[in-house]
Amino acid sequence: MTAPLVSVVMPTFNRLEYVRAAVASVYAQTFAAWELIVVDDGSGDETHRFLRDTPDERMSVVFHPHTGVPALVRNRGIALARGRYVAFLDSDDRWAPEKLEHQLALMESMPARRWSYTAVRRIDAGGLEIHSRSVPWVPYAGSILEQVLRIDAQIATPTVMAELAFVREVGGFDESMRFVEDYDLWGRMALRSEAAVDSTPLADVRSHLKHFTSDRAGNLAGWATLYAKMEKLVPTRRLRTLCRKRKREHLLSLAAQQARSRDWAGMRQTVGAAARAGAANPLGWLRIARAAALPQQHAHATAATKSD
Repeated sequence: MTAPLVSVVMPTFNRLEYVRAAVASVYAQTFAAWELIVVDDGSGDETHRFLRDTPDERMSVVFHPHTGVPALVRNRGIALARGRYVAFLDSDDRWAPEKLEHQLALMESMPARRWSYTAVRRIDAGGLEIHSRSVPWVPYAGSILEQVLRIDAQIATPTVMAELAFVREVGGFDESMRFVEDYDLWGRMALRSEAAVDSTPLADVRSHLKHFTSDRAGNLAGWATLYAKMEKLVPTRRLRTLCRKRKREHLLSLAAQQARSRDWAGMRQTVGAAARAGAANPLGWLRIARAAALPQQHAHATAATKSD
């Protein structure tokens, strides 16, 4: 097989009902010089049977023992990639047919910008568009480190394309992080290169009940870890102050969530981390106290509601 221009990395785990559409959306691309590397994180027999029946040599499958760590699974694909560019597609999402063609043209028109992203559509489990959006999507381009740290730049993983060498230079995904490993990578890329953006929604991101990020405590812990890391990397005092502030906020929110879930050991550890970080928000501490004081039955109901 001729070396592809774009390597598409797709992690999957037991998502047979969605992975068919994800793979089909790659094969439907108007740009054809790609390779698809599917890294299966220990799926069951049905998914294995589907993945073993690859349509042609452009698609390869790596069967990996189950880890539950998306960063590790994606990095396995990155290590095997052969293209000049790498693009990411989760197995429950899908691309518009012109996604690679449009984004390649964008990146080749701005060679100094080593990564890019696009607008996105949100869809439900059945593939219908979800029109409600609490925060408007804004196409931030250029030096967007601060926008990434503030989450003003809404960057969905299936919209990102980057130079493969650049992703490897910054270290790929952090395998110690089970959550928000995507924004951790966007932050490190934004430290080193301006970003290009296409305002066309070229990817569909699916919301469904099996979504990995439904673990609220894990997600909050991930954000706290991200800001602790970025505090040491960002180049200005103002951004370090922003990282410290966001780290404290997420630690306080995590402790309150752990109290609702009756994870007392975790709560004590997080409270200690928040205190050492200098968290002084009275309302945040009050939320922790109130959550800890809730009757057990009500606390469990609240935690379940928050994780939906």
